[in-house]
Amino acid sequence: MTVPWLDIVGHVADLVTILGVPVLAVGTWKLVKEVRLERAERKKERIVSEDCLEFYDLAQRVAVNLVPLKAVGFMPRPGDFVSLPGEGREYGAGEYEVEKILFSYREAPDIDQPCPAVPTKVIAYVHRKDKYKERP
Repeated sequence: MTVPWLDIVGHVADLVTILGVPVLAVGTWKLVKEVRLERAERKKERIVSEDCLEFYDLAQRVAVNLVPLKAVGFMPRPGDFVSLPGEGREYGAGEYEVEKILFSYREAPDIDQPCPAVPTKVIAYVHRKDKYKERP
């Protein structure tokens, strides 16, 4: 005695297998490529201040503060005064005057333009406001 509904289930299973196995293989291959790309990105060396606005004290020759470029609301300009947090008066906290700004760019192959570039680091050279005479 044959059961006709088992034949139907068998045909459906064959159809799912014929369509599902190639889809599963393509999905797995894409996932493997994505994982390899993420591993390569993690292995790439980065400097601490990459993608940051760095405040550099000219008198002490030391970086006072780092701010991620994504969090920067405005770029300071020469002549601007900035108040920076720190670990106390000796370790960076205080008011500073911006002397000059240095922008550093890197190549951006993801952007479809001739010679594309994106900012990778901005350095604001500053000096303490209270250690120098006010400018007229």
